[in-house]
Amino acid sequence: MDSSFLLNLEVKKYDNPWSYYVIDNFLPSESFKKLQQQLCAVDAGFEKQDDDIFQINFMFLPDLTLAKFFIGEAFQEFLQRVTQKSLEISDTGLVQLRRMTPNSPAMPPHIDAADERSLVCIYYLSPNWHPQCGGELLLHPDNLRISRQEAVAIEPLANRMVLFFTDNTNWHSVVKVNNWNRYSVLSEWIVQEG
Repeated sequence: MDSSFLLNLEVKKYDNPWSYYVIDNFLPSESFKKLQQQLCAVDAGFEKQDDDIFQINFMFLPDLTLAKFFIGEAFQEFLQRVTQKSLEISDTGLVQLRRMTPNSPAMPPHIDAADERSLVCIYYLSPNWHPQCGGELLLHPDNLRISRQEAVAIEPLANRMVLFFTDNTNWHSVVKVNNWNRYSVLSEWIVQEG
């Protein structure tokens, strides 16, 4: 996959309630349409971990070319340029295709427990999102102010990438999905301190 488009993306940084980044129209339109048709048609092969209270449907990204892109040097350099942090791909999850369906529970407010600070990359694929679909990512100011009214809602629009750091202050949740399937690609990058 030609990665030259990474040089021309408009990245928006926000600092409320904490720092995060949004990149709309991440992939060129034609590339995205092909990818969307392929990955949003995946209906089988998803796994759930037995001890996962969120009941996340996931699989390793089935498109090898795309998986290589999302763990490759060009994408790593893009993330490092955007965040001004040295990053290494997490070897625990690598790159996953995730799906939330109307049968999936909402993800309640949480922090991603980790021994190391990391950057989470969520890339939304599903078409035809509207507010009644649900599935928004909610960013909460802290663990005491977790109502939707106090949160920043990020809509899961197709071809949108969201980046945020995980630590013990970045509380977030996901709204339950209604009459829609929320497909996304997720990768995690470990911050290299020092």
